[in-house]
Amino acid sequence: MEIDNQIFEILQLYEYSMSIGKSFNYHDNCDKFLQLLLKRRELNACWVLREEKEKLVKKYSMPLGNPLEIALADPLKNPQLTAVKDVVLLPYTEELQAFSPINIDEGYIAIYRLKEHGFLFLYSKKNNLSQKDLNQLLPVIKKFSVTLEACITHNTQKKLLVQLEERNKDLNNYAHVVSHDLKSPLRNINTLTSWLRQDHKNILEPGAIQYLDLITDNIGKMEDLISGILEYSSLGLKDFNVSNVNLNKLLQDLLSHMYTPEHIHIEVQPDFPNIQGNTHRFQQVFQNLISNAIKYNDKEEGFVSVGFHRIDEQLEFFVKDNGKGIDERYFKKIFEPFQKLENTKDSSGIGLSIVEKIVNAYEGKIRLESEVGKGTTFFFTLN
Repeated sequence: MEIDNQIFEILQLYEYSMSIGKSFNYHDNCDKFLQLLLKRRELNACWVLREEKEKLVKKYSMPLGNPLEIALADPLKNPQLTAVKDVVLLPYTEELQAFSPINIDEGYIAIYRLKEHGFLFLYSKKNNLSQKDLNQLLPVIKKFSVTLEACITHNTQKKLLVQLEERNKDLNNYAHVVSHDLKSPLRNINTLTSWLRQDHKNILEPGAIQYLDLITDNIGKMEDLISGILEYSSLGLKDFNVSNVNLNKLLQDLLSHMYTPEHIHIEVQPDFPNIQGNTHRFQQVFQNLISNAIKYNDKEEGFVSVGFHRIDEQLEFFVKDNGKGIDERYFKKIFEPFQKLENTKDSSGIGLSIVEKIVNAYEGKIRLESEVGKGTTFFFTLN
């Protein structure tokens, strides 16, 4: 008979355990486990109090009961509550009523300490709770406690993700509005400068014409910066139209439209693979890296190599040059928006930031190896 009772208890504990963790909904988990516990143990009520902002707050109860908040800053009416490490069994006292969302006037209350959560109270009018039974439930209660924390964490993450998406959407909209509002007066300044040059070209001194040229150049720089901000802020996977991309054709088309000085030789490894993704975004990555390799090449005979190799099951692409090279202390800085190592007029400082953001959007990684005076190689992966 004792063996049969032990088997029954084990099966019951298994049943309790299987009722926990079926979803990330806090109340669903409480319903499935605690209602089963009340039924199997012939208990009359249960409730969960969570520690929040120096208060004990009712998060769940069966039956529903009243809202309950207890300030932890006040002296606790039952000092045994603070001493609960695992579980205690107490006969009803008037002091315990303060911790109950329902009216009770007799019986027994078991109090479980929930890990980083608060307390679980089990209430019975009859004397059908034993310390031995409560101790047997401890592993199940601990699993229940962990599940509740997972539910709270999951719900918090969902809210944060929604807030983050809303914030990103607001920032993108703001970037579009600001870009439009900034470009409009720039166009007007450019137009007025052009009219001034045309209408008064016969009376303008060389110095004045030089100033007008500087104004025009700076307008171009400002427009590039604004376009860079807009491009950087609008990058994201949601607007990526995925297709099968022929990288051989992409690189061939890209280089045919890119200006390459006569002293720069570009070598492209044959037989690039086809990959899934967005053609425009991949073109941006290669174009920015190749353009930089050309732009910052100070050798009489410049060389740029574009290729790939396999690392285990993953493809790693690279763009290598024999240019100026980059000091290791600037390896991180060059990927920050609008950070430039040289004050060149044809660089907005946004190119590598866009490259990194695209690579990250495809859950890839980008790195570089460089030696000052000898050249730089950028490596990146795309998943």
